[in-house]
Amino acid sequence: MFQKMTIGATLALTLAACATPAFHTESRVAHGDLHIRGELVDSTDVHIFVNGDKVIDDRVSLLHGDGDFAGTFKGKPVRASCSTRAGRKLDATSCVVAVAGKRVTLVL
Repeated sequence: MFQKMTIGATLALTLAACATPAFHTESRVAHGDLHIRGELVDSTDVHIFVNGDKVIDDRVSLLHGDGDFAGTFKGKPVRASCSTRAGRKLDATSCVVAVAGKRVTLVL
């Protein structure tokens, strides 16, 4: 009897975790004619957009919450260096994004 209850509770917790909506944060910065937007989805997926075009789609380290990424926007290099403060709290990940000599910091 106890074994059936344990299996049932484990199954219920697993299904509840799968039904939880994805965690998503976003930050936007306008720098002259460049509109830079970043998203952090499920605490690891980093998406960087420049003027609406996705230029970086990568993951920060699951253990450390950091990563250095590269992409291009209209032939110009795009670099992003992201880090996460301890505890992985809301707004704990920041990315310094460099596009065509312009730098912005996004807090995701």
